Amino acid sequence: MEKKTVTFVAKMDEFLQNVVSQCHELGVSEDIHIEAIRVDQLPLRSISPGALVVISTNSIMPLVEPYVPQSSKIIVATRMLPYNNLRGVLEIPKGVKVLLVSDTEETAFENAELLRASGMDFDIYPYYPGADYPADIEIAVTPGEPEHVPAHIRKVVDIGSRSIDLSTWLAIYAHFNSGNFQRVTACAMQSLVYITKQLSNEIQHAHLLGKYLESIVNRIEDAVIAFDEKELIRFVNQKAIDTLNLVESQVVGASAASCLPPDFYECIQQCEENEDILVDWANKTFFFRKMHIVMEGSFLGSLLLFRKAAEIEKLEHDYRMRLYSKGLVAKYQFEDIYGESPSFQKVIQIARKIARSNSTVLLLGETGTGKELLAQAIHNASPRRREPFVGVNFAAISETLLESELFGYEEGAFTGARKGGHMGWFELAHKGTIFLDEIGDASGAIQNRLLRVLQERQIMRVGGNKVIPTDIRVIAATNQDLPRMIREGSFRADLYYRLNILPIHLPPLRSRREDIGWLIQQFVKKYSFDLRRAPFTLTSEALKAMEQYEWPGNIRELENVVEYLAHVVEEEAYVYQLPFLREAQDSPLPTDGLADECAASYSEFEKRGFLEEMVLILQNLKQGASGRYVLQEQLEETGLAMSSQQLRYRLKLLQQEELIHVGKGRQGSQISSKGEAFLTYFHVKRNGGKLT
Repeated sequence: MEKKTVTFVAKMDEFLQNVVSQCHELGVSEDIHIEAIRVDQLPLRSISPGALVVISTNSIMPLVEPYVPQSSKIIVATRMLPYNNLRGVLEIPKGVKVLLVSDTEETAFENAELLRASGMDFDIYPYYPGADYPADIEIAVTPGEPEHVPAHIRKVVDIGSRSIDLSTWLAIYAHFNSGNFQRVTACAMQSLVYITKQLSNEIQHAHLLGKYLESIVNRIEDAVIAFDEKELIRFVNQKAIDTLNLVESQVVGASAASCLPPDFYECIQQCEENEDILVDWANKTFFFRKMHIVMEGSFLGSLLLFRKAAEIEKLEHDYRMRLYSKGLVAKYQFEDIYGESPSFQKVIQIARKIARSNSTVLLLGETGTGKELLAQAIHNASPRRREPFVGVNFAAISETLLESELFGYEEGAFTGARKGGHMGWFELAHKGTIFLDEIGDASGAIQNRLLRVLQERQIMRVGGNKVIPTDIRVIAATNQDLPRMIREGSFRADLYYRLNILPIHLPPLRSRREDIGWLIQQFVKKYSFDLRRAPFTLTSEALKAMEQYEWPGNIRELENVVEYLAHVVEEEAYVYQLPFLREAQDSPLPTDGLADECAASYSEFEKRGFLEEMVLILQNLKQGASGRYVLQEQLEETGLAMSSQQLRYRLKLLQQEELIHVGKGRQGSQISSKGEAFLTYFHVKRNGGKLT
């Protein structure tokens, strides 16, 4: 029986290896003996007589014919793309420009036609070494010849070498009159069935993925509409359907101009790509963002996201409230403010009326007259009562920290700035009230920035370049004579007139002595309850002494006296027990064993930002007892300038920490033994030593 032999001839080993592999896969090698010879090997290897010669392309026919025996026949193989490797090609978007790369002009154009015939819906440009092509192409497809792809191409899809088409196998079997071709077609069909199963799984997976993404988009807070390049609506989520009163079945696939409200469509046309704008539509303000959908360098459509501005504002406000609500609540109502004298009741009546407006309030009065309580009561009686109440004491914060705390700062604004920046008090008070206590102690630089906030209702963070709008009500307070400070040049006149819109003067306690007895009763009830003890009374002499006392600290001092009495008296308080009538007997504190207490004071002062000031005050007091005004002059001589209110506040802190003793009248203040221990601790710590 004559041996059936097929000899495949090609220039490249890749073609021959691919053909031999295909022969084994289809079972051809069981029926026919297969030979594979490169063109350059023909002078060394002879083709078997009678063999059917199959060449890879017409271009090599002149090179092969001289070596073909007269008994043999030559046919040119018909090639097809390897469809089992086409997944990467199927992922290329419709309409994208694609470079089809091959080694020769002939094969490049052949492969391009094969891709077009396969139904690939993108622009195909054949390319071979030396050919021209559009410069904006970013994707290349090549049948196993990636070495010829231009270097700048971003994405390469290698589908592998082309296979022998089924028509060529039919011609081979017909040449030998073999009836086994049905087995070859069955093997080929198995490959197609496998590919079909893969595609079916891909389609099912894509369907599930589409439903999954649709479910996600329907749950986001923004309304979403997707248009293709012809402005046909391809997707619309439920939020957009509800907002625009659309019917999804009538919208998807329809022209945006025909199915969207005309005035809404006009708003879309005015929106530029990737630009965030506010649009007024249907008597509401919307936040619009329009983005182009670009894939592999081709424009595929647009994506529109829109949302009511009120929703975004509420979200921002809720975030601020959740994150910073602790400590930003006004605790006191008008009902919590004690006072029955006609002068004080008149103040309350005015404050109740003022509370209903949004105008700036200026509270004037001596220290301890209840300015912060009244500010909180005004806030709680105002339309802003459910919003934050932020209190700022200008005398309690050092100048270096005040600006960043008031206005906030951006990340990297200064050494030690918190990562992500920091929200200032004005931002925290958005929609609510900010209380500026001791406004007379504000420095010139802070006054300048405050004036802008009051004028524009806008702030800029330290180190930032964005203006942040704020909706706040301002209540300021001071115990200083601002008109006198204006004349002296220490307070800005324009800031004063911005603050002095709704002034309220709180009378000192000595001007409303008829309230003293009633206030004492209220404080006795309060502290008796707090201490779980029976209420006590005052003798007539003690009550008379309290009514005749000048109360320089006003209601705050009165409350402190009652709290003291609640701790020390039994059933009745006598004159000799009143602390303001007794000389304080200070007993020095031992200096040893104070390391922990000194460390705590050191840490507290350092956190507040005025450790160096406290040390300087103690060092001056160590030279001898000194009154506040003398001490202020001494500090100024050393280069430390501060207002009397700031000095009073720091002396109060030092007294609370038991670092100084405060005398009566002209006695002034003097450093305690604990204060001297604190100075020792400070110097040892600064010198790098340890306190044992």
